[in-house]
Amino acid sequence: MSVETSKIVKFITFKVADYWFVLPMKAIQKIVHCPPANEGGLTQLGMVQLGCHTVQLLDLYSVFGLGVAGKLPESTPFLLVLRGIQNTFWGIALESPPDLVELPLSEFQTVSANQRFVPKKQWISHIAILSEAKISRTLLFLDLQAVFQPMAVVA
Repeated sequence: MSVETSKIVKFITFKVADYWFVLPMKAIQKIVHCPPANEGGLTQLGMVQLGCHTVQLLDLYSVFGLGVAGKLPESTPFLLVLRGIQNTFWGIALESPPDLVELPLSEFQTVSANQRFVPKKQWISHIAILSEAKISRTLLFLDLQAVFQPMAVVA
C-alpha cells in the first residue's frame, strides 16, 4: 500500500434524505446555522444571504431525486458552505449537523465512469463503508470538480 492511500484524512459527512455524503474537510469553507427567511435564508428559492455574500445552494434532493418531488425539506437549520469556481460560494442545506470523521484514503473505492449512467450521478466519484458501534453507513464522495464543471451548452 502506498503512503498516499494509507494517509488518514479528515472528512465531513452529512445526511441528505436517506443517503450519507462525504467531502474532505479542506473543501469546506465553513459550517453555519442557516438563517431564517427574514434574515436571508431563502432555501426554497435556492439561495442564502450570508453577510455580503449570496450563497447559491446545491440542491442534492433534486439532483439525486431524493425527498418529496425533489423538494428541499421545510427545515434546514444547517448550511455547509463551499467555494466553487471563480470564487463563488455554494451551500448545501442540511436537516441535521454534519459529522467530522477521519478515514484512510484506502477505504474509498473508485466509481468507474461507465458505472455513472445518469449524468448527475457523475458527481459521485468514490464510495466507502464507515462502520462504527454496530452501525454501517455507505458514504458517497461528492466530486466537486464534477459538480462545479461548467455545463456544456446544448444546441
